[in-house]
Amino acid sequence: MSHTAYVVFTVFSQMAVGALIAMVIADFLAKKDKAALKFFETGAWVCVPVAVISLIAMLSHEARPFLAMRSMNANLATSWLSRESLVLTVFVVLAVIYTVLWLFEPEYGSLRGIPLIPKIAKPFIPLRKAVGIISLIVGIVFLGVSAKAYMIPGLPSLNQSTTPLFFFITALLAGITAVAAVLSVKYMMKREGEEPLARYLWITVGIAFVMVIVLIVGLLVNTSMLQIAETKYASVAQTETLTSMKTGEYATQYIARWVIGVGLALVCLAAVVLPLKKKDLAKASALTIALFAVVLIGEILGRAVFFGANVPLGEVMPNIEAFYAAIGPIT
Repeated sequence: MSHTAYVVFTVFSQMAVGALIAMVIADFLAKKDKAALKFFETGAWVCVPVAVISLIAMLSHEARPFLAMRSMNANLATSWLSRESLVLTVFVVLAVIYTVLWLFEPEYGSLRGIPLIPKIAKPFIPLRKAVGIISLIVGIVFLGVSAKAYMIPGLPSLNQSTTPLFFFITALLAGITAVAAVLSVKYMMKREGEEPLARYLWITVGIAFVMVIVLIVGLLVNTSMLQIAETKYASVAQTETLTSMKTGEYATQYIARWVIGVGLALVCLAAVVLPLKKKDLAKASALTIALFAVVLIGEILGRAVFFGANVPLGEVMPNIEAFYAAIGPIT
């Protein structure tokens, strides 16, 4: 599918933001408890690799990726795509620094055995929370800028207020459950960190539940908004998008998104709560891993529908003059 690169890029870049948010939460949750910090440290492995996957997907869509890397920031004054690339670059740099301050921490970092780097990192460890907060803010800005890059008049079905909402939901829902799943795997393998994991899983369940409810509202609102258009041609494009979603080529994926990304996600959330109340962390961990898998599949399906079912104005325009008349003056 031609939109696969967009799906992977947006889902994984947003998940990277959510994973960093999850680690900032864990950092504050652990306070100065070295045992808890040591347990949470494994979650720091999620953000940067996920961000790298998104970058590879972004560049893979370009016919000349190296030229694209050099020119992506050349039109910051006029292009939201260029701004998206710049903000993502800043976020990834900050995320790498934040991750280094976790992994090379001299006492509990998993890479503390590597020569020299832990000694260099040690004086900066007290600044880790501050770096995390700055990275978090840049990540949230990236979500807004990334959404704006797709909210253009020529794509009326994407030019909706629900677009940034969906991006934010993906970040929190996929990112936080991804870190929770990694920590759950660690617990199942080593049987350590019961108390910090239990606290983190309760936070994960709470955030994920809220995000699934917001997702339900967002999907319903988006369907309603696609029935209202500013121009005749935008109405045609949005109607065709709705048809493709509900009864056309992407109907199966749209329904699967509801069943898996919403229905099964709620089932998994309810299932995680029961063993958590009974302090059965082994079962809660297994269900958390299933929750992440369900969430990720649901978000990928949703994003495939988001891009794939979209009908651009150019496909319903009889001529170029009608196209420019439909989108209005370009500012």
